[in-house]
Amino acid sequence: MELTEEQKKRFWAKVDKTDSCWLWTGSILRNGYGQVCFNNKMYMSHRISWLLAGNTFPDGHVIRHKCRSRHCVNPEHLETGTHAENMADKVRDGTDNRGEKCCNAKLTATQVLEIRERATESQRNLAKEYGIARSTIFDIVKKHTWKHI
Repeated sequence: MELTEEQKKRFWAKVDKTDSCWLWTGSILRNGYGQVCFNNKMYMSHRISWLLAGNTFPDGHVIRHKCRSRHCVNPEHLETGTHAENMADKVRDGTDNRGEKCCNAKLTATQVLEIRERATESQRNLAKEYGIARSTIFDIVKKHTWKHI
C-alpha cells in the first residue's frame, strides 16, 4: 500500500509519541485497536505504522504488539507472527475474550461446569433453567463452545 504525503501527515498527526509507546489518538474500535480510513477503506493503525516503517507482511502473518498495548503504533513495539502465535499471546496475557470475558456471555464458568455435570438431563429443561437456547446447551456439552474449561 502506498500512501500520499498528505495521508502520512494525517496519520502521524493522530499519534502521541511517549517515551516508549506511540499511542494512537484517532478512532479506536471496541476491541481497543486503532483504525484509520484511507481512500474509503478502513485499516488498523498499527498495520499502517508497520508499513510506513518500511516493513512487509510475510504471507499468513499478522502484526503483534510486543508491548501488549493495542493503542501502540510504535514500529519498534510491533512484530510479525502467525495467527496462532497471536492467539497464544492473548491467552497468556489474559486479553482473550473467551468465556465470561466475552461481551455476549450469559453464563459464568461455574454455570458451564454445572451444565456439563448435568449433561444427562433434558437439554430443553436446562436451557429454560439457565435462560439460554437449547443449541447453546448442546454446544457446551459437546465442548463446541467454552473449550477452555
